[in-house]
Amino acid sequence: MKGAQVFASYTKQAIADYAGNPLIEALPPIFSEEVAMQLISNFPRPVDPEELTLDRSTRVHCIDRLRTVVQPLLVHMDLESVFSLLVRRGYVGRNPTSPDTVRHLHSLSGAQRYHDGFKSTAETFSLVGLSGIGKSTALEAILSLYPQTIRHERYEGKQFVHTQITWLKLDCPRDGSLAGFCQQFFYAVGRALGDEDYYKRYRARNINDSLQQMEQVASTFFIGALLIDELQNLHLAKTGGKDNMLNFFLHLVNNIGIPVVFIGTNSMISLFSDVMRNARRCCGVGVLEFKRFEKDDDEWRMLVENLWSYQWYQQPVELTEDVFDALYEHTQGVTDFLVKLLVLSQRYAIQSGSECVTAETIALVSNTKMQILKPALSALRSRDPKRMRQFDDLLPIEDQLSDMMALDGVARPERLALLRSVISRSDNSATKPNVAAVNQVKSQSPAAVAVETSEAQALSESEDSIEALKSAGWISSDLFEFSPLYRKG
Repeated sequence: MKGAQVFASYTKQAIADYAGNPLIEALPPIFSEEVAMQLISNFPRPVDPEELTLDRSTRVHCIDRLRTVVQPLLVHMDLESVFSLLVRRGYVGRNPTSPDTVRHLHSLSGAQRYHDGFKSTAETFSLVGLSGIGKSTALEAILSLYPQTIRHERYEGKQFVHTQITWLKLDCPRDGSLAGFCQQFFYAVGRALGDEDYYKRYRARNINDSLQQMEQVASTFFIGALLIDELQNLHLAKTGGKDNMLNFFLHLVNNIGIPVVFIGTNSMISLFSDVMRNARRCCGVGVLEFKRFEKDDDEWRMLVENLWSYQWYQQPVELTEDVFDALYEHTQGVTDFLVKLLVLSQRYAIQSGSECVTAETIALVSNTKMQILKPALSALRSRDPKRMRQFDDLLPIEDQLSDMMALDGVARPERLALLRSVISRSDNSATKPNVAAVNQVKSQSPAAVAVETSEAQALSESEDSIEALKSAGWISSDLFEFSPLYRKG
């Protein structure tokens, strides 16, 4: 994730601990709950009646607008408040106008490290919840309130040339390795600075050198908060890797003064329970849990109602209790599943020609297109703690979820008729297509740029070009999104 870059503009602080600190004064103001929720929310423009007159193929594109909806919830309010406090408290102990901070920064590059005068004010925070429950989406919405990079030039009439990175978000490597984490860190710093080649400057010979370089970079750019997503991947770390990475995170907090936010599934908590010291420090200011919604939850109904208002099929319907019950039955209160189900159901309504979404439509789409999620949903539906703990293990990999959302088509009778209407090229007596129209389309297409050897060319020239293109992902083997299984219903 990449955020905005701005030049510093300072606002005097009413809180004594924050006053006279350019890193805090350059941040956006402390938002009220009302303002924060307005800024976090994202409700795309309503469905234009004229959009309903568009052809099927065009309306299908409109449906993806659903994926951009951000509905503020109570947990968003808590998260925004905690993050606002976390960043500012972390900067209290790193005021660049303070001699202690200057000496500390100098010590990081010398033999005598971690000057005694430095006192960290940083804390940690943990965000947990089921996969697909909306943790990352909520956090990214809150991060968007802060410019990621702030460039300072002058402060109180004096030269003050510094670059401040207010937040840095990384994914924990899938193998839980420190080396992979270090690599991601330098890539992320480069993106924040607008320098894609930045990582090339940091190619250490061993992991200890890499960690030391990370410390220096994190301090130099006054990173406001380091956010580590997918922390449950540490369970896959090799012997000692888990403890090494956790200890490094706590080292950043205690010795460098950088707040750290841990984000992951509920299994992440067990990482901290092995060592009480880690459990205490990693929980820091607390643990915020994203829980799945119950069917009678007011926030769930509000979310469903807002999403339901976006309908691009030509026979819009009211949200009935049958539809509401079906949506919960086939998502079990997981927000990501809800969005996916609504997108797929609307595609089906448009592509099949039914132009309407009912409870039966939702069940049909769920039992076919979303069949890959059935084991995970069954575990949630059982409410058995043992089975529910297996939820994340039962989820398909990300590539499979992406394939599930791939845009294909329904074999409607009129589409098949269209195929039959295409005349063989060998039939010269056949009616020719509108040449002028074809040429107009061609003229509007971007010109192709010749290259010495393109990937497509190389693949097409292989011994078995079809298989080569399929393997490379250029050709889909699933032609119809809603094919035989749907017609059975």
